[in-house]
Amino acid sequence: ATPTTAVRVATAARVSPEVSMTASLASSFVGTRVVLPTAAGKRKSYRGSLLVSNCGNCSRRDLFAGLVTSATSTSRLGSPRDDVSGKARQLYDAQFAKTMDVGMADYEQAMVMVKQGLFSGLAGKDILEIGINTGVNLRYMVGARSVAGVEPNVESFKYAQQSAERYDVPLVLKKGVGEDLPVADASVDVVVSTLVMCTVTDVAAVAREAKRVLRPGGRYLFLDHVAAPSGTPLWFLQNLFDPLNRLAYEGCCLTRDPELAIASAFGQESVKTNRFVAGSVKNSWLVGKQDPSRRKATDIIEPHFLLAPTLVGVATA
Repeated sequence: ATPTTAVRVATAARVSPEVSMTASLASSFVGTRVVLPTAAGKRKSYRGSLLVSNCGNCSRRDLFAGLVTSATSTSRLGSPRDDVSGKARQLYDAQFAKTMDVGMADYEQAMVMVKQGLFSGLAGKDILEIGINTGVNLRYMVGARSVAGVEPNVESFKYAQQSAERYDVPLVLKKGVGEDLPVADASVDVVVSTLVMCTVTDVAAVAREAKRVLRPGGRYLFLDHVAAPSGTPLWFLQNLFDPLNRLAYEGCCLTRDPELAIASAFGQESVKTNRFVAGSVKNSWLVGKQDPSRRKATDIIEPHFLLAPTLVGVATA
């Protein structure tokens, strides 16, 4: 495990406890003006290569590297078939971590107020984050008593550690998967997962594990992109691009919905959820809110429009 960090940073983002979790918080991607701190000298694109259209700052080199290496690499749950596949797995993990550290910036900007409401009241708590990846949620955990991050991609650890140092969060990182958390029963106050259920092998198992490690009365805070309403243009696009998205982005499924699995693990009465469509997509032809023939060239659809349908919620142990 990585040693606990203890470097105080004056620019740490503070969570506003009075912000409530409502669909109205999910305003347009363009309209969200909260500026998130970034590491000094960080570039938006790697090695100056051309950016891929609608790929959120990822370059063509990044995309092709991910496609090739993910197709030839092995699952994290098993052992490499040989040296070649093992190296491919490492290369893909490093490329994926780099892309996630920068390429999701516009999405995170859009979710600032939603996450502030969801993650309010974490000060003084023992927190476990499933799939911590590069540590994008650590800015909301300022003042936590302890934070453990479970993540199968060890190549992302350095980014998470940098984020922990930036926000003075006491972080310990552990390699593992959500289906089998390396954490004792009833040992944490809060479990967090965002954009995780789309990639796990067994959604139900992850939900059961989240409940297992929570103390009585503890909370599981989750946020995931989900399938668009059936029959809408966005739903068809999600299904069309789902195979490619799974290949390029660590098995990320565009058409999954974890609510039933979470309700089954915690009990329906213990789960409170909210659904919304983020950004300009919510009023667009993609979800049947506008006649496609009336679209204008100036209409803006954000790069991560396939992730716009969102499920956010709290489950209590």
